[in-house]
Amino acid sequence: MNESVASETISPEERLARFITSKHWLRAEGTVKPDAFIPPADLNLSVTRHIGLSEEQLLKVGQDVVRKVADKRTAALYGRADFVVKQLPAPLLAAPAPLIGNTNHAHVTGWPSEKPAQKNLAQRLAAVAVYVILK
Repeated sequence: MNESVASETISPEERLARFITSKHWLRAEGTVKPDAFIPPADLNLSVTRHIGLSEEQLLKVGQDVVRKVADKRTAALYGRADFVVKQLPAPLLAAPAPLIGNTNHAHVTGWPSEKPAQKNLAQRLAAVAVYVILK
């Protein structure tokens, strides 16, 4: 993984991945439901930057995410939802948030605290996200 990515500003053209760890986040026709983008209580939605990563490295990051999530709940890796930073609806922003083992980790921030407003933004993000089945 690219260690220098951790300090780089995220470009509007950069591609981000939200790992799909619940089958309930997917529709039968292969699109992602808004629930995949609802932020956690801290309002920092975890994503991974594609920059400097091959498909195999993205897969490894996704598998690592599932291992960590599985400690808290049942999880599997179903794929990822890809989108470009400039597709984030306002007021959402992407910010680097590197982790040990995933220097490409980032957060989608700027979420409102009200659940209906979060759902609206999640719906808009789900509408532009492309579901990628990991092989």
